[in-house]
Amino acid sequence: MPHQKFQSDNIRPRYSKGHISVFGINSVYPRTPWVTAWWSAAFPGFGHMFIGKYLHGFVLILWEIVVNSQAHLNMSIALSFQGRFEEAKAVLNEDWALLYVAVYLYSIWDSYRCAVENNKNHILAEIEDAPVAPSDVSFFDIVTLDKKKPWVGLAWSFFTPGLGQLYSGSTIVGTFVLAWWIFVCYKAMAIHAWLHSFLGDFGSLPAIVDWQWFLFLPSMFAFAIYQAYTSVNENNILYDIEQIRYLRVRAENLGQLDAAESNTVHLIATFEHSTFVEMVIHDIEKLGVPAQNIVALPMENVESPTQILDTIHRVDGRSVLDGAMMGATIFSVLGAIYGFVLYWGPVIWGLIGLAGGFLIGLIIEIALSKKKLKLFGGRKSEVIIEVICHASLKDQLVKAIKTRKATGYVFRPERLKTTS
Repeated sequence: MPHQKFQSDNIRPRYSKGHISVFGINSVYPRTPWVTAWWSAAFPGFGHMFIGKYLHGFVLILWEIVVNSQAHLNMSIALSFQGRFEEAKAVLNEDWALLYVAVYLYSIWDSYRCAVENNKNHILAEIEDAPVAPSDVSFFDIVTLDKKKPWVGLAWSFFTPGLGQLYSGSTIVGTFVLAWWIFVCYKAMAIHAWLHSFLGDFGSLPAIVDWQWFLFLPSMFAFAIYQAYTSVNENNILYDIEQIRYLRVRAENLGQLDAAESNTVHLIATFEHSTFVEMVIHDIEKLGVPAQNIVALPMENVESPTQILDTIHRVDGRSVLDGAMMGATIFSVLGAIYGFVLYWGPVIWGLIGLAGGFLIGLIIEIALSKKKLKLFGGRKSEVIIEVICHASLKDQLVKAIKTRKATGYVFRPERLKTTS
């Protein structure tokens, strides 16, 4: 158990678990360092965004777009993969290309280093057990830490990168990703390519599309989807961690339950972590039940099988979707490159590569996983609430917990008195 308890979120911790502001929500969430380094190798800046170092990420992404485009590096890579080596050499601007190497390597190294440091800070923040203010109200916005669905964030970023980040509560990140996506699509003539592809006009695509800018899109698209998914998951975990701390401190402050008296009922109900937990406690107190007769405690879940979907619910930084999205990124880039010379064009082949790479990466992750896998995660035990109150409040108590979305409840039967 943590050795230090903070009773007020006004006390600034030495190691913060997270922060909520008008700019968005961020948390010190552990990440596997080599996965972080891989995202930086895929696109400098992605690795830093992956671990929540957004300012570093923005700077490196802007650097990548400027220097790569000036060096014509994407164009040279595409021609090299097609075996047109002399053309690849001719198109490459060597002055800008030489500037590219050092920062590219730095991005990979620094994202790995930062991931290691973040993992250490996460452990120290858990030891300190400092609270996180679950909301921030300002003139510009109202930001509240609550539970959201990760697949919804993924879906919105699939339709337009940046929308999933806005859904997760990351206002600045979502705005940046959305603006960056629109700008690159405009420079690449991607919307025209999309329309011509789905109208079957494949022959005109190589002339329409700007190869240099178009090859930014597969990596951007795949990462925007995945980052939105992981961002929602991280915020959900931060909510759980903070509510667990609040409930434990509350239970310690109130002490033990009084012994049950005659003409009382003893209710046991279960809830998922959400704002409903704190709301139902308030509702029960309004019925006249003393606070010391209401115990709310988070439950420790036993180890469960790994799920293919929504697997980042545990604070270990790993998911089977890591490998799946890596595969999607690699094969979507290759699909776009070879799509310039294949009949269906870069858009269709890029999407085929995205889907095929996702399945290949997922299969590899499943094959390497040592745990049993399930497609969807089952319901987890999260919070148990025990209430002792007068029997006359029984019906009102049941109505209150049903209104606040209890997952189940039971009244403990009275023990029979024995006579000697």
